[in-house]
Amino acid sequence: CALFTLGACEKAAPPPDPALNVPANAADSVAWKAYISAIVKKMVPADKSKRIFATFVEQGQDEDKNARTVENIKNFVGRGIAEGTLILFASPDSALMADIVEKAFAEPKPDLLKGISVIFIGQKTEEERVRTAVTAWGATFLFHEAK
Repeated sequence: CALFTLGACEKAAPPPDPALNVPANAADSVAWKAYISAIVKKMVPADKSKRIFATFVEQGQDEDKNARTVENIKNFVGRGIAEGTLILFASPDSALMADIVEKAFAEPKPDLLKGISVIFIGQKTEEERVRTAVTAWGATFLFHEAK
């Protein structure tokens, strides 16, 4: 009888933290979005989480959709953004996401994004080119390596 009582006292192991491991399947958008969401929850204070403009590009996204994504980013940024807003860019295809960011921010307007933070979740190889693209606009750059 004592064995049953001791067994009942043991606590179940906590569920694994989805922010610790990149999803193995790059085509699994649901797993990737859960991974990104978990990272953002760790990086962004709760009081700022309502002011996030997120762009997620799926693995293998076609050229037409890429062009629309670039235009959507340009339109959003061009309208002006409230100070304190966070802009998030993430994709299982880090190089493609970096290409899109570079195209969207190709014509810098210095200080237009002053007071805005840009978060890039991707590979270290793309970090510097995304940093260069967004900081030319006055944004603060934050990077999280997807590994």
